[in-house]
Amino acid sequence: MRATRWPEPWPVGGWEAGTDTAELRRLVTYWAGDYDWRTHEAAVSALPSHFADLDGTPVHYLRYDAEHPDALPIVLTHGWPSTVLELTALAERLAAPSRHGGDPRDACTVIVPSLPGFPFSPQRPALTAAEQTHDLWHRLMHDHLGFRRYAAHGGDLGAGITSRLAEAHPEAVLGIHLLAAAAPADPDPASLTPEEEAHLAAAATWQAEEGGYLHQQSTGSPARSPRPSALTTSTPTT
Repeated sequence: MRATRWPEPWPVGGWEAGTDTAELRRLVTYWAGDYDWRTHEAAVSALPSHFADLDGTPVHYLRYDAEHPDALPIVLTHGWPSTVLELTALAERLAAPSRHGGDPRDACTVIVPSLPGFPFSPQRPALTAAEQTHDLWHRLMHDHLGFRRYAAHGGDLGAGITSRLAEAHPEAVLGIHLLAAAAPADPDPASLTPEEEAHLAAAATWQAEEGGYLHQQSTGSPARSPRPSALTTSTPTT
């Protein structure tokens, strides 16, 4: 970072240039010289980390036991491009509400798994259509941890996983809380109301016209191949 080669200033100021150069320089100076990594490293190492081996798929998760027995279990799923670290404060409040001015009777046992391929879970050894992340979460909660029924929360990518989890395992998922709504994986057109049809059509239009970052990250070109016909596509999955 100290060796960064800064570009010539763009002929507009502040964020109109795409990035406020002065602010970026301030951040780089802080990251290179003032950021206390060891303090944060110690905090990460002190988290209640556990690992589960789900038939050869390792999954890292945090576990916060509730402050009273027989509490509702809940699984929290982070989004992209993030980690379980964004959910630790929420997990602590849910597990011990009395420490934050809440009622201890509202406590939950909180499980916060790391998405495969994100810190701190390694990528899955194989990608199969038969087992998506929401199925891994159910196996973690139900089979590995022994929770017969549980709730779930998710935002961003985690909202889609949480939605699929409830759709696939309604007998186990008591309820879900989402920060974004995901469409059903394979909606039956005959079952849709006019309002649902309009919503799906609007979502498809937005995806086509405004989802540029997703289109860009879903396509790629093999190295040394300038031909458009060589472009390959991949479909992100949950």
